[in-house]
Amino acid sequence: MMFVALDDFTQLSGLFGLITILIAWFYSIIVLYKAIKEKQKILYYFFFAVMFTMSPWYPSGLGYLYWLITREVFEYPFYVLLGTIGVPFALYSWLQIYLPALHPNKKEIVTISTIIFSIVFYVYLIFFLFIAPGAPVDELIGIKRNAIDIDYKGFVLVFLAFSLLVSTITGNDFSIASLKVKDPAIRWKGRFLILSFNLFAIGAIGDGFIPLTPITLIIFRSFMLLSSTFYYIGFIMPKWMKKILSLE
Repeated sequence: MMFVALDDFTQLSGLFGLITILIAWFYSIIVLYKAIKEKQKILYYFFFAVMFTMSPWYPSGLGYLYWLITREVFEYPFYVLLGTIGVPFALYSWLQIYLPALHPNKKEIVTISTIIFSIVFYVYLIFFLFIAPGAPVDELIGIKRNAIDIDYKGFVLVFLAFSLLVSTITGNDFSIASLKVKDPAIRWKGRFLILSFNLFAIGAIGDGFIPLTPITLIIFRSFMLLSSTFYYIGFIMPKWMKKILSLE
């Protein structure tokens, strides 16, 4: 057994990662309860979208929690799978919300294309993690920035960037369409969703591509936290928010 020491910055990263995913899970549980109670299929898709959108930050947050308990870190293959395996589910679930609402005639072809692309992604991931002997895994999948954070490389980075681009573009399209509806409640949902999708994009790009300091890390992770909150409000519009906005 080998104990691992984490410096202050790494612990700060882990702490904010843990807070971010716990908030996302909290909203997910509320949505799942609502989905079971109301038996609405779209709410199940929303549950999976919220649950897995934060997957790339699972290793940081859950890795930090694991370190707090054991003073050890996850093995590299498990670490990578924890951060990537849920991303295709998040993308697929979101498209099942977006496509029927705005582009029902394109749902089949886009869904099939997404599934095929996701399968290619999984094959690539499993092959280079577990099958290919002597493969330069760090360059093909990701280099650990520290004990609990990783900079993704190769096709993994391509797929993550593709997922972010698609979700941001379609999310803004969905939000703008909501702003054109006469119902004030739906227009408010659109406003919250615009904030959600764009804060997520800024936070993800900043976290993944910009050298971080303690201040910028807190800012970008806070964007992720706010993104989850606005995402939840934009779809569910809870009673307390309706009261604040005088929509009841």
